[in-house]
Amino acid sequence: MGQEQEDHTVGDGEQRKGDEQQQQQQQQLDESPAQLKNGTAKLTVQSAGDLKQTILDGLEKKGDRGLWLWVLFILCLTPNILNGFHVSSYVFLGQLPKNYYCMVPELLQAGWSHEEIRNITSPTGSTKNGTCTIYTWNYGQLSELNYNDALSYTQSHPPPAEVNCLATAGTGTGSWHMYYDQPDGVSIVPEWDLLCERTALRSTVQVALSIGKFVGASSFGVISDKYGRKTSFSIAATLYIVAGLLTTFSPFYALLLLGRIGLGASASGVFYPAFALLTENIGKRHRSWMSIAFNFSYPLGMLCLALAAYLIQPWRDLSLALTVPSFLLVIHLYFLVESPRWLLSKGRERKAYRMVFGHSAPQELIDSATVAEKHQAAAEAETDPAPVPFSTRLKQSFSEFTKLYGTTVLCRRALICHFTWCITSLCYYVTALNADNFAANRNVYVATTGSVDIVAYILSMIVLAYFGRRSSSFCFFLYAGVCLLVVLTIPPDNTTLLVTLAMLGRVGITAVYAIVTLHTAELFPTEIRNTALGICSTMAHVGSIAAPYITDLLGRLAWWIPTTICGCSVLLAGALTLLHPETRDAALKDHAQQERHATHAADEEMDEKGEKPIANN
Repeated sequence: MGQEQEDHTVGDGEQRKGDEQQQQQQQQLDESPAQLKNGTAKLTVQSAGDLKQTILDGLEKKGDRGLWLWVLFILCLTPNILNGFHVSSYVFLGQLPKNYYCMVPELLQAGWSHEEIRNITSPTGSTKNGTCTIYTWNYGQLSELNYNDALSYTQSHPPPAEVNCLATAGTGTGSWHMYYDQPDGVSIVPEWDLLCERTALRSTVQVALSIGKFVGASSFGVISDKYGRKTSFSIAATLYIVAGLLTTFSPFYALLLLGRIGLGASASGVFYPAFALLTENIGKRHRSWMSIAFNFSYPLGMLCLALAAYLIQPWRDLSLALTVPSFLLVIHLYFLVESPRWLLSKGRERKAYRMVFGHSAPQELIDSATVAEKHQAAAEAETDPAPVPFSTRLKQSFSEFTKLYGTTVLCRRALICHFTWCITSLCYYVTALNADNFAANRNVYVATTGSVDIVAYILSMIVLAYFGRRSSSFCFFLYAGVCLLVVLTIPPDNTTLLVTLAMLGRVGITAVYAIVTLHTAELFPTEIRNTALGICSTMAHVGSIAAPYITDLLGRLAWWIPTTICGCSVLLAGALTLLHPETRDAALKDHAQQERHATHAADEEMDEKGEKPIANN
């Protein structure tokens, strides 16, 4: 989604909530005087709060207008265009040849045509394209005959054993090898024979990217929170360049997979810190639309990919062309600054002040804040709680899961959300990678995919402004499922209509992703919201990992299987969505205990107006 989409809608609401909590904490600090132990002066923790509040006020003004705001927006937006390059690059890097079959050099040297060779060597003759089996005739003896005599000989004798050309290439009496009807170097498939029983290895090239995104989302999220947004971004940007070069120049299949995993990890690594930087530091007036505009960088990257693939055919050259823009991230490393809000959360007020105002904080303000912080630290040391036993800490570490699945209401919601996230991600990637099964022009298909994503983002914004989360999700799921199932009624040679229906279905899938993300965040109490979103994100990655196997392996059996699976799945997801309560205009709950006492009647009432849950809060 890509995966990147799952934090877009949530970021705005979470940021607003964080601002409110900071204001509440500031009010509490202002109301809590703490006298110094030496008694020589009276100082309240308000002095420390004054420095922080001054920085936050200055940041709000700075993020509301001016050149700094727009530079930050561009610096955070552009790296995600690179992610759009690679999510669909597999369509071009792993494209199948028009035809492939086993070739016997002895017969070719004897002057036989390709069709004559296939009539003798292939169990299906020349009537079927794309075969990997061959008869074990004595081709050295057959090469001494003309074609007609050899054909009479093979027809008058029982056929010998069939063998797989990939497994026995270069062995036996024929020294055969695979022939690909494709220009040299256009795809990774001929280079490592990634077809027939090795088709799964071809799909794994895309799966490696999804695995990398999963690893990167978790690891770089921790790095970003612990060491800073810019530090995390810097590591990911370096990895982006290295992984891109490794993918481009990999001499072995294993190194290709390693490079793709690195690309996926770095894609998450540049996305999450950049998105956090943007939402943490822009003013409230711009936060909503800029957070949504951040989504548009992804399909823009897909449009650039389609243009690059049209101009550059060899896969290594294309991969290099997609890697070169990542060197521009060096510019981002120079101009990007650390998030002042993150610096404040780590107690680094001086640097945050200098970053916001462009000069050092007044000394008297720093001195008073320092004294107040020392007094707070001393007070906290005096009331230091007793050490917590390991068994208790272990039990507490699983408390979020107990709260999430411990009640019938929350457990039902969680399981439905896990399924809907998985299916939405699965269908998003299936529709992105399904060009070969439709026999569509790859460049047009990828460009259309990026274009409909932009339409879907705009549509979801409009729908959310007027309708509820549950009804919007259901309608988009229903719409997408119908479009994908109608594909079954279209003749396979009508490529234009097939692609049109698939793209119309993708509009619904992309639009519902943003709505499902927001709905999930609102369905769960604050104390377990991040846990619920994290598990749902994991299930979304499961869907993205399964998508290439469905399009390549099942699509090989029948072209309509991938879209049929998606059509049925999204209809089921839409039906399950109706079991959720409506959360539009409903106050967010803070504790799971509030849901524990909620009755089915309360859920019914919330479905209608949302009045009862508001009263519960």
